[in-house]
Amino acid sequence: MTDIILITLIIIVIAVIIVVVFTKNKHQIKSSSVKKSEIILKYQNQLKNILRQCKDDKDTKIKLKKLFLQKCSSELSRNIFFTQDEAKQIIQKLAQL
Repeated sequence: MTDIILITLIIIVIAVIIVVVFTKNKHQIKSSSVKKSEIILKYQNQLKNILRQCKDDKDTKIKLKKLFLQKCSSELSRNIFFTQDEAKQIIQKLAQL
């Protein structure tokens, strides 16, 4: 009887180890350059959507663009992937859209 309990316990431990190993490998760490590109692309897409929504109203477009650029600047200044110079360059590129 104790042999069955011991074998069952060993099987459960092995199953848990296998599950942990396989779920751990699914999380791939992205390089900082890939992450930077994704963040920049996200900002560009968001700004394009904002500009597309108010394409007929120039005043609203300018106001929303300014607010969005301020938000991006704030976020980028706190982001560990970007230096201050990189953040400024990104904001300048976004301002040209």
